[in-house]
Amino acid sequence: MRFTGLISWIAYKEGIALMKMGVRIWFCMFLLAHCVPMTSCTSCQDTLLYTRYSSIMEFDVYTRRVTVLVDVGSSFVYGIDYDYKNRFIYFPRFNTHQIVRFAYPSKTITLQTVVQTDPYPTGIAVDTTNNHIYWANYIAQKLSRCNIDGSNVTVLSTLNHPFLIRLDFTNRWIYIVEQIKGILKSRFDFSELQTIVNFTSSFVECMDIDTEDERLYWINIDGDMKSSFYDGSDVKTILSTHVKTKYYAIYVFGSYIYYADVNNQLLMVKKTQGSTPIVLYDDTSVIGSIFVFNLAGIYLTLYNNLSR
Repeated sequence: MRFTGLISWIAYKEGIALMKMGVRIWFCMFLLAHCVPMTSCTSCQDTLLYTRYSSIMEFDVYTRRVTVLVDVGSSFVYGIDYDYKNRFIYFPRFNTHQIVRFAYPSKTITLQTVVQTDPYPTGIAVDTTNNHIYWANYIAQKLSRCNIDGSNVTVLSTLNHPFLIRLDFTNRWIYIVEQIKGILKSRFDFSELQTIVNFTSSFVECMDIDTEDERLYWINIDGDMKSSFYDGSDVKTILSTHVKTKYYAIYVFGSYIYYADVNNQLLMVKKTQGSTPIVLYDDTSVIGSIFVFNLAGIYLTLYNNLSR
């Protein structure tokens, strides 16, 4: 009887394993059916999200259609990030000193205040693995963190006008742009802080990280788009706009860099030096930040949850 019970238990466990395998196979087929047709164009991203004064915009890569996604009130937005795990867009309201979120994609958009901040929040980054939100306060000169629900607000460090932040989840580094000083990096708990790029003659207000090639990309006030390795070495100039002004928005995805210029244009250019930019859209307002919404990110998050 014990032997028969053991056989039944093994059969039960094997059945569960096969069922999970079946779910994974189905999910992979689902991904292939929905993503492969798009990879030849833009690697499964459907949408560019970008911010400007009082609104967050949605730009369809294929139709070139632009939609006002949400009205954020009388406040500029210099940062935006997405939580693929819980499907929320997070952004800081500069003038009203808040971190706000809303569900996306969603037929109904409702803004939820996550946490009140010191004046004036600019950059933001979401760590869904540890359920943390990081943000930079330009005027208060602080880098802060809280739980994803807004609790346990912690000031990690005082810095020299920090403007934006990016998270490298693979190597567990956080990158911070100090507007007039340089690019810093530290561990997520703010240990091992070090300056990797010094701004000698012009300040910077936009930067992104390329996890594929492990490089940084930024645009300085002189209009030079530059790149370096994660350690700050091998600095290259990708292109020069030859226009001296503030550049707030840059995002790297796949083989392309998306950015905004002085003419309120949304552009993209290949990462290789000497490439010619392509104008995607002419807006009427200053663009404060860009985020590429990658539909595959949701699929992969769902798959990882099913695989556990």
